[in-house]
Amino acid sequence: MAILPWVDTIRKRKVLTIFATSKVTGSWLQAFNTSITEFNRLSGLLKLGVIFDASSGVTKPDPKGEGGAEVQFELGNGKLEYEAMGQKFVAKDKQGKEINFSPVGLHGSTQTLSVAFNVNDPALMRRAFIFVPQTPMVPALMKVGKGPDDFNTVQREAGQGIKRFIVVHELIHACGLSNDEHNVQGPDADVFTNFPGVSAGMFDKPDDDKLLLHLAHPKPNVFAPPITIKKKVADMIRDNWK
Repeated sequence: MAILPWVDTIRKRKVLTIFATSKVTGSWLQAFNTSITEFNRLSGLLKLGVIFDASSGVTKPDPKGEGGAEVQFELGNGKLEYEAMGQKFVAKDKQGKEINFSPVGLHGSTQTLSVAFNVNDPALMRRAFIFVPQTPMVPALMKVGKGPDDFNTVQREAGQGIKRFIVVHELIHACGLSNDEHNVQGPDADVFTNFPGVSAGMFDKPDDDKLLLHLAHPKPNVFAPPITIKKKVADMIRDNWK
């Protein structure tokens, strides 16, 4: 799909500005900041051709015009609403139904706005609005007694590793990759893989939370973190930013 080169300015700059709203606080703000750093590190290593700027001078996207960041990062719950170029939008699925975004799911949603200069020109992405769940939850084992089998499975908030996976996954969408370009589970799975499994740490150890990207026998399973971008996905990002 066409990427964000607004009269080639952004493509030449090779930087997407991104703004986290005031709702992004606490553990999500930590995950946002570390994910920007991680994506930019991987971009430099893999020569992806684009990085994100989330510095203090970045302002929110102008809902009426061209100013502000190209990308907005927000917490989502239920209806996903955003405003750009003087229009208000509500996120919808492929069937045209309004998305009811779960605040506890292990997922994200990136909504984009594309504009064509002329009727016969291809539409170019101009804005991206990233939504992540307010409180993503995982099932974790909690010790409830002294016996070796005295555990209960209870829900708790996901740790930073899973949150970073969600953020970096959505950053890749903001770089121009669509849902149809998701990677698949397997030995070459990476952060852009869809529907990974959950491998939660103990109830009191959210830092041990991981996502299972590939269940392999006899070879080792593939988990995230670590956050990786494999060749297939790297090539698609790079092609968008040539």
